[in-house]
Amino acid sequence: MLRRCLLLAALLASTACAPLSAQPLVRMAIVDRDSGQWLPEYRHRGDRWIAGTPAHRYGVRLANTSGERVLVVLSVDGVNAVTGETAGPQQAGYVLDPWENAEIDGWRKSLDDVARFVFTDLPDSYAARTGRPDDVGVIGIAVFREARPLAVLQEAPAPMAGAARAKAAAPA
Repeated sequence: MLRRCLLLAALLASTACAPLSAQPLVRMAIVDRDSGQWLPEYRHRGDRWIAGTPAHRYGVRLANTSGERVLVVLSVDGVNAVTGETAGPQQAGYVLDPWENAEIDGWRKSLDDVARFVFTDLPDSYAARTGRPDDVGVIGIAVFREARPLAVLQEAPAPMAGAARAKAAAPA
């Protein structure tokens, strides 16, 4: 019995010491724009899944959970939501201030216009119609902390040679 209690105590102690960095910098959620419902996430074999209703529009909510600015590169169906290019982590994204949320409703066509995200069959998807069907159904983010500027240390100006001698020779 004592052995079981010690094992349980050790197990509880190890879970209490989880690193703070285990929390993601940004949380992502999906909302069905036609029903207004947040879609539940299901986990299966290490992957996360959502079930969307065919032909319904949806949005992606990004929530910065940190006290620092971050860049979020959002990819839907393998297409960057800002640039429309085949997705890659080195591309443009959304800058979120500390604790800020953003809701993205489609691929950006201009500052004022988006091509809405819609749950659809593979042949009708934006990615397939543009020749990039490999990642249809995948919504992903790459998150980067803002680079902090390096502190620039400036050297103090060198004392003037004559000023030091004049000060030493001055009457007290």
